[in-house]
Amino acid sequence: MSGIYFHIPFCKQACHYCAFHKSISMQSILDMLDCFKKELQLRKEYLDQKSLSTIYFGGGTPSVYHPEHIQMLIDECSKYWNIDMDAEITLEANPDDLNQEFLSELKKSSVNRLSVGIQSFHDEDLILMNRRHTGNEAYQAIKRAQDIGFNNISVDQIYGVPSLSMAKWIENLNLVYELEIQHISSYHLMYDANTVFAKKLQKGQLIEIEEEESFNQFKYLIDSARENGFTHYEISNFCKESYISKHNSAYWKQRQYLGIGPSAHSYNFKEREWNIAHNYKYMKAVNEGGIFSEKEDLSFYERFNDLVLTSLRTYWGLDLDVVMEQFGDQLYRHCIIKAEKYIQCKHIRREKNCLILNDEGVFISNDIMSDFFFIDD
Repeated sequence: MSGIYFHIPFCKQACHYCAFHKSISMQSILDMLDCFKKELQLRKEYLDQKSLSTIYFGGGTPSVYHPEHIQMLIDECSKYWNIDMDAEITLEANPDDLNQEFLSELKKSSVNRLSVGIQSFHDEDLILMNRRHTGNEAYQAIKRAQDIGFNNISVDQIYGVPSLSMAKWIENLNLVYELEIQHISSYHLMYDANTVFAKKLQKGQLIEIEEEESFNQFKYLIDSARENGFTHYEISNFCKESYISKHNSAYWKQRQYLGIGPSAHSYNFKEREWNIAHNYKYMKAVNEGGIFSEKEDLSFYERFNDLVLTSLRTYWGLDLDVVMEQFGDQLYRHCIIKAEKYIQCKHIRREKNCLILNDEGVFISNDIMSDFFFIDD
């Protein structure tokens, strides 16, 4: 099971919270397509497996491209890999791009899953975040996508926003449930370095939401999603039955993936690799046969820590049999010892020799995962 991720590094405008690599200049948008194709050809041997179970178009804003361009890249992948008949092919999109014409053309393509960046249905929040759609546009975009035949839709929601009260958060989630979508990705607002929000926070122009309020919003999300038939299968992700994100689950299950485009990351069990986060330098290097990525060989203990980080955040948990098989008795016993106190205080449960976070553990997941890391002196 392998996947390909395309990082589309273009946005029509920059959100104030976003730290992902992107450009608001569309000058090189078509030239970038040629570079994607060249990188696919250059890296066709990166994946051990010759079949693809997932293709994911993320960004940035992939919906700045016409659906014909998206299909062209899918067809390019099929030159080097066999795309599974039931492959999950996801396109991230902004609501205001999802007009009738765009959706009609997209339905003719191989894309079978939409991930829509709604963030909030309240215009006050959207203006604060510098989103380029309104709450009503977001709602109508989902309805249009459903009417045209898309039945695997994920929506993004952000909580912990300074302007977001609990009452508004409940309204946001109720609208999501009303739309009967299949998947929710919900993240706490982060003040990443060099974002507009981080600079405003530093200047006192924004005030962070109280920690208790953030906790209550997250807790309400978990409880209400469960009540509405969603499985909380990863810290920030919830799905209806049979609608787990196959692509993102591959990251958490330590499967191989190839990242295409500036700033995209790749993993093939032996090393992690990431492309340069600069459009012009990436394109120049790809076109001239230069170096456009950096690599990191993972040590024995780094691979173990990676397993902890990706496994404990999911409802599958950390498989102790896998730990024993791949890392031996020392790290197996390390996990057993670390888990004991969390099991006693009901932050972790042990099922079928897997360590799984309970709801209470999810709230302090970063602390628990850090505690499980093995630091080689």
